[in-house]
Amino acid sequence: MRSGSSVAALAIVALTAGGVAAPAIASPPDDMPVPACAGVARSTLAQMSLKHRIGQLVMSQPSSGGSMPGDGVRRQIEEWGFGSWIIQNRGGAADNVARYTNQMQSWAAESGTGVPLLIGADMENGAEQQVPDATPIAYPMGLGATRNVEDSATAGEITGAEAAAMGVNWNFMPVADVNTNPANPVIGVRSFGEDPDLVAEHVTAYAVAQQEENVLASAKHFPGHGDTATDSHLDLPTVTFDRQTLEQVHLKPFQHAIDAGLDSIMTSHVVVEAVDDELPATLSHDVLTGLLRQDMGFDGLVITDGMGMRAISERWGTGDAAVMAIEAGADVILAGDTAEVTAKAIYDSVISGRIPGSRIDESVLRILRTKCDYGLFTDRWADPRSADEVAGSARHMAEATRIGQRSITMVKNDDLLPLAGSDADVAVVGPEQAEELAANLAGRGLSVTATETPRRPGAEAIDDAADRARQSDVAIALTYTFSSMPPEQQELVDALIANGKPVVAVSLGIPYDLAGTEQAGAAIATYALNVNAVLPETVLTGLADVLVGDASPEGRLPVTIGGLYPYGTGLSY
Repeated sequence: MRSGSSVAALAIVALTAGGVAAPAIASPPDDMPVPACAGVARSTLAQMSLKHRIGQLVMSQPSSGGSMPGDGVRRQIEEWGFGSWIIQNRGGAADNVARYTNQMQSWAAESGTGVPLLIGADMENGAEQQVPDATPIAYPMGLGATRNVEDSATAGEITGAEAAAMGVNWNFMPVADVNTNPANPVIGVRSFGEDPDLVAEHVTAYAVAQQEENVLASAKHFPGHGDTATDSHLDLPTVTFDRQTLEQVHLKPFQHAIDAGLDSIMTSHVVVEAVDDELPATLSHDVLTGLLRQDMGFDGLVITDGMGMRAISERWGTGDAAVMAIEAGADVILAGDTAEVTAKAIYDSVISGRIPGSRIDESVLRILRTKCDYGLFTDRWADPRSADEVAGSARHMAEATRIGQRSITMVKNDDLLPLAGSDADVAVVGPEQAEELAANLAGRGLSVTATETPRRPGAEAIDDAADRARQSDVAIALTYTFSSMPPEQQELVDALIANGKPVVAVSLGIPYDLAGTEQAGAAIATYALNVNAVLPETVLTGLADVLVGDASPEGRLPVTIGGLYPYGTGLSY
């Protein structure tokens, strides 16, 4: 669990952690009182230069490539003292990630006042999202479908344990958005569902369990990205619902988690007209200070969403926007590869008097206190051997597979499933994962063929897939979308149904696809692919188990599918 206090002692001794020289801070004598983290933060702040204070407010990102961080990372740490880093798509094995983070922490220990780093990542379907040999876990909508908050707590515990073992101490999860808009192009299965109470319970269970593993949880995207029809990576969304809807629906998961001890929140690049009809939440003082700090009582870290996203960068520019976000009340600017531009803009704003030094110090103290609370001043290092043992362990994989099975939601079955004991030839057809699912089913004794199509198949591809499926007794039609179903995928499903053979419709992405498959003999939602088509293999295994009857589907819809399948629909064998 998080440490209640830490000591910023000055005595440094050299240790070796995974092949990287790792200075460790010595413990104070037994008769020396251990100061509270607030005292550690104040004493550390007093020793920091202005540039390194500003550096604590900026999250940078190592350039891609290389099994270890490059000289650019070291230079940025030495010059600006950047206090947090995001590592994305690191690849490699867990032990190498531990060495990677150790190297960054070693450079930080040798720079300035030696403040440890917060190292963050997006691990929405488990640490496997960033590290291939870690455990893949169902997306939040799959967790919501289990209706079991213990599954979300287990997901948070597994992800936190594996992240911590690799030296990642900040996960930008859980997603607290309530997905009330079926056409939402960017949230979808990243949300636990459409019901604010369900989302609140699962968000809180996940966050608490993860923080107990000493990994900072960050609920996102405040004050809610679930009712948007625009992807903020591409443009600036605006939501027009009233204040009552904001408070009763979209704020509820955030408030629930705050009350339970959530330590970090990520902002949204969304204009919420009920609070500020001009500026997106990331840049709005009314949202970040008025609503979040004053009205909701949040005193943890506020980090922005990526400032390189077009919703921000194309309107305000990353430098000016960073200054506005600090003025609004943000503590950490997720700057990524524009970190130095961001830091320079904030530095200039302090020198010019636009931002008072006291405002910078307010956030620096909050950041330092959080690092102390999470024990980083006394132990910032990862153990590569432990990372290799923890990430993807047999226990974690077994738990994740059971969760994957429980998430599978069957909303229709005209006595077509399960397929076990059948001599039927099965054709698996779809734009994603057709070959992988076919291999899973073949391994369970079925006779299976696979036809993988483009996400937008042309007429020739549709005719060819339908002809090949006609030779089989049963077709499994896979769909994958993250917003509205492309008409070409709908045409493919229709062509398979027109063959006159039984069809099992399976949505791999958002479950709303199933609204166009009511003529199928069976329909299943998996919530298995996000907007970037990243899939947790444990859910695919669970799907195969359900299709052959090795497991009964237990999930219930966490969203409504048109007028066809109500919220809560779920059939079992």
